[in-house]
Amino acid sequence: MAVMKQMNIVAEEIATDVIDNIKQQCDWQIGQFLPESSEGNEIYEAHSYLVELVVSHISKKVNNE
Repeated sequence: MAVMKQMNIVAEEIATDVIDNIKQQCDWQIGQFLPESSEGNEIYEAHSYLVELVVSHISKKVNNE
């Protein structure tokens, strides 16, 4: 049982790192999809949508392996 708990802690840390990386990469890419005049909520919504798309693709790839 202790090993399962440790694995859960490690998995949570890895997940946090992966999510941070996804968000950072989306930060770098989102500008190409928005006009320069975009601001605030428009940027946030587009960024969130891109993050969701990435996570969806990751889920599909993990489930197909």
